[in-house]
Amino acid sequence: MDILKNLNSRLKIDSVGMLPGGEEDIKEVIKESPIQLPEDYLTFLHVMSGNEGPGISFSVDKSVKPNSTLTIFIWSASYSLDKLDELSEAIPEDEFFDNAWMIGDDVGDFVYYYAEGKEGFGLYRDEAGILCIEKAEKIADSLTDFLVKGIGIDVAITYPIRKRN
Repeated sequence: MDILKNLNSRLKIDSVGMLPGGEEDIKEVIKESPIQLPEDYLTFLHVMSGNEGPGISFSVDKSVKPNSTLTIFIWSASYSLDKLDELSEAIPEDEFFDNAWMIGDDVGDFVYYYAEGKEGFGLYRDEAGILCIEKAEKIADSLTDFLVKGIGIDVAITYPIRKRN
């Protein structure tokens, strides 16, 4: 399914300049990922990873939710690899990087990633400074569920209140 052609009515594309391609970077993402990545995510990478751009951003349509400031930024394959290098260097030897693959952020405090979390495999989010799979919030089972079916949009537009241990 073409995610962009079937984008949920609550979302809109904020960025432009996506090009198909990026085959070598996508192969590297598959090689570097510690988990098996879902086909819809890999297909999505093929749609938007052909240029040197960082990815594509989505926001909640203001006509649907006027006060929403949500921006979801899904990273291109090359940008995902750059972020992996950047964050894993800052937090070496962290088991998070052995069990998850980061796919984007909210242009703020949260990182979006695939992992096997407390609610099974799927798309999760957590604060960039924490990155704890066991305490993360599940957004949806897949990128298609999130961006096309709208599952998890209500979770993504809220700021969680988490008790610190």
